[in-house]
Amino acid sequence: MLLCLISISAFGQSKEELELQRKRKLDEIKLTQKLIDATGKEQRKNINYLVILKRQINNREQLIVTEEKVLDMMSSSIESTEMFVEALETDLQSLRDEYKEMAYYAFKNRSNFDYLIYIFASETLQEAWNRLRYVRYYNEIRQNQIDLIKSTQSSLKTKVIKLREQISIKERLIEELHLEKEKLMADRRARNELLLSLRDKEEEYKSKIQEDKKKARELDQAIEEVIAAEMARNEVFSGLSGEKFAENRANFIWPAVGIVSSTFGRHEHPGIRGVYVNNNGIDIRTEQDAQARCIFSGTVVHVVFIPGANNAIIVKHGEYYTVYKNLVEVAVRPGENVAEGQQLGKVFYDENKGAAELHFEVRHKTDKLNPLLWLKKK
Repeated sequence: MLLCLISISAFGQSKEELELQRKRKLDEIKLTQKLIDATGKEQRKNINYLVILKRQINNREQLIVTEEKVLDMMSSSIESTEMFVEALETDLQSLRDEYKEMAYYAFKNRSNFDYLIYIFASETLQEAWNRLRYVRYYNEIRQNQIDLIKSTQSSLKTKVIKLREQISIKERLIEELHLEKEKLMADRRARNELLLSLRDKEEEYKSKIQEDKKKARELDQAIEEVIAAEMARNEVFSGLSGEKFAENRANFIWPAVGIVSSTFGRHEHPGIRGVYVNNNGIDIRTEQDAQARCIFSGTVVHVVFIPGANNAIIVKHGEYYTVYKNLVEVAVRPGENVAEGQQLGKVFYDENKGAAELHFEVRHKTDKLNPLLWLKKK
């Protein structure tokens, strides 16, 4: 019985972690679906829609894996609870049988087992005292047996209720899992159809990618020049040390509400085989009219504008810098102190792509860092 309790307790801890993962993934699926629904019919025919569609497929695949784990642990918990209920039922029957024997013995001997006669028939005072203690002890045993039966009945009732709840939750999860698998299959079909339709436009997209890379290099060079100039001046405008920024690693707010459409580093383009892109930060697909916000207190050191790439804002935090690209309607100016969560500007919405995408970077002096290691885990 103790092993059952330990098993149930361990399950509870693991289940909480899995439920948290499941909730996070459901939230991301909901947000991604919102972005998908906001994409127009014509915009769903281009390569940018493929990025968000692949992201949703990945979300659903991860959710299904998590839900299957939850179901496996739920089955284990139900089995443990069933064993517990069975053990309680056995204990209860044993207690009832024992009490029945005690009651029957007391009834059978009620005429010649008068307690007072039994006590006063003692030959010595010590014997009378011993007999009195025995009678009290016998009555206590009977009362304890009754209390134990009631307690066991109560525990059994509680476990049966819990078992029914677990079975109900499991049935609901199975139904949700089947629905999620159907949605996953539909998303995969849409992805495959889009990939087929994009093959004829592959050269056109390759040319566009090269053009985007050129603009990104120009903007990156401008950013590096600004940071190099700041390092040469050796000033900390915000009065904040780099250590303060570093202490908040993995704890920063997100610069925009959305989904990661491109991760840090070198990776293959999601729609064109054999074409690789290098990302100095992450890209966050967000909603139209979304605002970019500063992840930590600092000082705006520069606002860089590159035609075709919009504005980039560089914020200094001691020896660290955060960069916010693809902004319009900039709300801050160089030299201005900004607070955590303060709006910096609106993320540009591309009508042709049907997408608003913020590019975000974290740098330590000249080193480019993976932003996902610095932001709060979703």
